[in-house]
Amino acid sequence: MWIQSTVPLTPVLSAALLSVVLLAVGVAIGYRWGRNTQTLSAESLKQTEREQLLRLLQGLAKWMNEYSGNVTDYQKDLVEIHSALRNDANDPETNRMMVLLRQIMDKNAELQSRLDVAEKQLQTQTEQLESYLTEARTDGLTGLLNRRAFDRAVEDAFESFRQGGTGLSIALVDIDKFKSINDTYGHQVGDEVLRSVAVALRRELNTAKMVARFGGEEFAALFEGPVREASQKLSDARREIASNPINVAGDEVTVTISVGLAQSGEDLVVAPVIRRADEALYAAKKRGRNRVYFHESGAPVLFGAPEVVSDNSR
Repeated sequence: MWIQSTVPLTPVLSAALLSVVLLAVGVAIGYRWGRNTQTLSAESLKQTEREQLLRLLQGLAKWMNEYSGNVTDYQKDLVEIHSALRNDANDPETNRMMVLLRQIMDKNAELQSRLDVAEKQLQTQTEQLESYLTEARTDGLTGLLNRRAFDRAVEDAFESFRQGGTGLSIALVDIDKFKSINDTYGHQVGDEVLRSVAVALRRELNTAKMVARFGGEEFAALFEGPVREASQKLSDARREIASNPINVAGDEVTVTISVGLAQSGEDLVVAPVIRRADEALYAAKKRGRNRVYFHESGAPVLFGAPEVVSDNSR
């Protein structure tokens, strides 16, 4: 007796073959990742290689999940056909078909089990790599992006700008008299000030493309769009930080920030913009602190009105 099959054997075998190939690739990646897990902190893989590996793992996991689902569907169809053939189990041809189907079903079940194991391994490896990349991009004290991640993101943003993208502005933010805070209250309080300022900047600069710890007591922010909007956001953040003293062991420590801002203009590379932002920051420090200075061309200019006047030391 011949029963019209609803399961094309070629797709079944193709899915099985591809799944085996994917499994082999997964094992190979797992082997390489396993070998490098202990040495990644020693920069055994470059940042770009880690990110490429993460994308490969994510794509592979997606494909394996898709084909694992296909294998499951084929198995269900095979079970239905096998059950239907039982109605004519006395026919020798039917018996041979049932034996063949049972063999295919057993292989499918074995493949499904191996795919499940491989998927779990890929998920674990992907989560480990994602965690490592997050740590590599993040400043441990403040939770903001670190300098390395910021520099790379800025380069990517300027690449888009060179291709006709939106104009960019870069802000450098420095905590005023931070050395004095450390000397007076100790480095633990200094760390708390850094964390508090980071939280405020992340909250207040919510339109920034990114905010990062640039180094020491200095932060950086990247904005897209009109520079006046970025200036206003930075000025609002400055006022918010100055008006909310940090409580340290019963004492209230007033913290202020100075800001230097520059926009891309006709610059097609990052360096001149960073230089102008730093010059604007220096002007903000030298001319009283707790203020925002903008530098486009010529001399840096004050944005808004200053609120605190102090000595000229940086």
